Amino acid sequence: MHALVLASLLAAPAQPPAAHDDQNPLFKRLTGEGLDVGDKAVIKFPAPSMPDGLAAAKQTEIIKKLIDGKYAYDEFTRNSVVAPQVVTISNPAGGLKNAPPRSASVWFVVHGDFKKLEDDKFLDKLVGGTKGGGGKSGPLNGADLVKRDIKVADEKREGYGFVEFDFLEKVRLKVTGHAMWSRKADSVITAAEVDPRFRGDKDFPNEWRALNKGAAVPVGAPNPWGGAGMYLKITKLHEPPGALFVEQHIIFTEPTGWFDGKPILTSKLPLVVQDNVRTLRKEFVKK
Repeated sequence: MHALVLASLLAAPAQPPAAHDDQNPLFKRLTGEGLDVGDKAVIKFPAPSMPDGLAAAKQTEIIKKLIDGKYAYDEFTRNSVVAPQVVTISNPAGGLKNAPPRSASVWFVVHGDFKKLEDDKFLDKLVGGTKGGGGKSGPLNGADLVKRDIKVADEKREGYGFVEFDFLEKVRLKVTGHAMWSRKADSVITAAEVDPRFRGDKDFPNEWRALNKGAAVPVGAPNPWGGAGMYLKITKLHEPPGALFVEQHIIFTEPTGWFDGKPILTSKLPLVVQDNVRTLRKEFVKK
């Protein structure tokens, strides 16, 4: 999942487009056609919780409905690194029995300058704060894509990146992500997916390996992996001043070999999300 965040940030930002759907075909496909999770099952991503062009009162209404019964509005939107976030994890129907789909979403507020999102160097800092678990990453170059007969429609807003990292100390992931950016006057959306064309690729494979800390063989054999995507939207709020509403929606398949059927995601993922949210907030307040 963190790999998708990283891959999504490897693409360079664009100038403000007329509409996200028009300028971000990947986002449009994920929320329209949906994501292939195997066994002919497709899951659509939810539409953004915070649409564009809303007045202050409507934005506040959406946030209050989201946090109803969980937090007070002033607490959720306060300018603090440790302000709360809302996280949901679910198990959508369909997909493969040995790799069922999972869904996770997070909503929170960041205080900072929206214009920072126009700076690709700042976005690089966000990459370092969200990938987690160490590992290595980097963009694919033109020769890599030509070799695989892949064409980039818009180099300013689209990119491919390879990521290797450890997930929840249980799984080592290698994935190649396809990402697209779009920007409006008051919002930015980045969408990404694990590109199925790299399944079994010699140089940039989409695969997972089990991690067995302390075992004679600490890293298991490679297994193909796919069926994962995400989008992240950051929307400028009218109130409080300087507040940005952030939402991220993720769908991915979880092979049974990852956690041996144990509810690891439910127990550990919220803490990982909390750490990433706080890191992102710290980046926004840096000079």
